[in-house]
Amino acid sequence: TPFLDLAERFNTSAASVNNIVTSQMCALHEVLYEGLIENNIPSLQKCKGSMPTSFGDFSSCRIVLDATEITQDVPGNDMRLQASTYSGYKNSHTVKSVTGVAPNGALVFVSKLYPGSTSDVAIVEHSRVMEQLVAGDLILADKGFTIHKLLPQGVHLNIPPFLISKSQYTPSEVQLCRKIARSRIHVERANERIKNYEILRHIPHQLRYISTKIFQLCCVLVNFQDPLLQEIAQNFIAEDH
Repeated sequence: TPFLDLAERFNTSAASVNNIVTSQMCALHEVLYEGLIENNIPSLQKCKGSMPTSFGDFSSCRIVLDATEITQDVPGNDMRLQASTYSGYKNSHTVKSVTGVAPNGALVFVSKLYPGSTSDVAIVEHSRVMEQLVAGDLILADKGFTIHKLLPQGVHLNIPPFLISKSQYTPSEVQLCRKIARSRIHVERANERIKNYEILRHIPHQLRYISTKIFQLCCVLVNFQDPLLQEIAQNFIAEDH
């Protein structure tokens, strides 16, 4: 394991390496995640100040929600826990988080990690992210986020329409799906960047107890990378000059 490798290289014990890594992770999480992102979704006014042109049809959008999963070791011998972490979609044991980006592509919300079988709706409800939104805000999300009953008064949700009794979408519904997809692509790209961190390729059992902190910290580090949107990056360059 990485801990054993580091212990051998620095002539110390794996337990000491584990303690150092854990303490550093917790300190960075407190400063970077709790200090910068937690309960701090930018206001709609701030979002409009950096609203990209791709959101022209959703100018009241404050956040774009999506879910992402990470594989992990089989959680012990508890069959109930194993059942809760098994994801049929991934065909493995996973943990899941709901992330949210502002229209400019910055990650502004990251839930805790939940067992992989947890629904998107349940995570949104338990994370209490809705408490940060106010009347006039718009949420963009995928079909799985049927969170209409959780919306505060005056907050709106835009998700792709469902095909129920009909065989195909109407032209207006097709157009709406395309517009939502064009705007939602930013949160999917952000989630891809999160998973590029090697430590999140697969969570071993010895890191499960701080896996949420590791995940949330990696999300903060994504925001330190170059902007996801070329339009936003060009604005930064223009301001520097």
